Amino acid sequence: MIRGCVVLVGLFCLVAPATLSYEANLSYAEGIATLTGSCFIQGIKLETDPLDGVEWPKADGATLYGELRLAQGRHAAMLDRTADRVELYVDTNRSGVLTPIEWERMLIDRSLLASVSMEIGFDDGTTAPYRLFVMWNPFTPTVLTYCRDTYREGVIDLGARTYDLAIIDEDTDGRYDRLDGGVLLIDSDGDGELLASSDSHERFRLDEPFNLGGTVYRVVSLTPHGSRIRVEESDEDVLPKPPLLVGFAAPDFEALDASGAPWSSAGLRGSVVVLDFWAAWCGPCLAELPTFAAIVEEFDDAGVVVLGINLDRSLAEFEEAMAEHGIGYPQIYDGPDGPINTLYRIEGIPMTYVIDRDGIIRGRGLRGRALRDAIEALTRAEEDKSGDSEDT
Repeated sequence: MIRGCVVLVGLFCLVAPATLSYEANLSYAEGIATLTGSCFIQGIKLETDPLDGVEWPKADGATLYGELRLAQGRHAAMLDRTADRVELYVDTNRSGVLTPIEWERMLIDRSLLASVSMEIGFDDGTTAPYRLFVMWNPFTPTVLTYCRDTYREGVIDLGARTYDLAIIDEDTDGRYDRLDGGVLLIDSDGDGELLASSDSHERFRLDEPFNLGGTVYRVVSLTPHGSRIRVEESDEDVLPKPPLLVGFAAPDFEALDASGAPWSSAGLRGSVVVLDFWAAWCGPCLAELPTFAAIVEEFDDAGVVVLGINLDRSLAEFEEAMAEHGIGYPQIYDGPDGPINTLYRIEGIPMTYVIDRDGIIRGRGLRGRALRDAIEALTRAEEDKSGDSEDT
């Protein structure tokens, strides 16, 4: 932990306000599917002409050549295609010699996938291991795609607590020090699990300030190969990210609906609330509108409230959709970047939340019959509990 500097002014010695800084070492890890299944895919166009300065393997069929761009280096790659096979060769350590790489499996779109362990280099002369998924699809034969199967992990002391964390090279360029191209995962709830989904309360962009326990922090530097991170306290006004998982309290909000009536999610305690995030340009959202109309009709007497949160680009588009589709249950226009949308970190629509009478999330991302059944199960469980209480 590093504190602020001392500044001399005239004959006086003034101590600048201390900016607390924290550092941690991070270790190399493989198997990123244990954290997240998503991947930012890079691609290269393969050419028929070989590159100079490379010791190319002897080929038996038609050949294509290219370079994988990682950190400060380029790694030559070659495909050798015959009638019955496709072979992949990669210069894994920039030695100028290519190594044959076995395909591990074929994906559902018929892409061949290989896992390639690389040794990549940086400006300061250091090297670091870096494993890739490399893919080739016969329908786009002159393109080779790849994404990272590597991350960095460790622990860091922030204030009075120790947190597990991981750093992901999200843009698959082999570097960790480009803060606008990476992801920070930090075990903010201390459950021993890093949640990497796009709407996670434990996932942050590397250049994004984050609030832990009431203190705001910001990543200020990473080594290019991701082996060391430095975090500083910040005076930025940032709220903690609320968990958006089943079993956690739903974030509260206030807004006016389409008729101008005020709504408060806290004021809906005692009701089962269904939030529907949607927009008129979203075909699957429109397909779900009859489901919500049926839920309103079926469960109105059971104290179920359906509330639409519209994310259309303009109020006019929202109002036109309301009229065209005859939506009769309450709607809030939040817009594409509105406060409710931001609070719930909506990455894709349609998105639904089922919230119980105590404000706890009981379902998310449900559609159609699954949504209706979840509401029925929740209200039925309440009825059964009420009946048991009366019997006693």
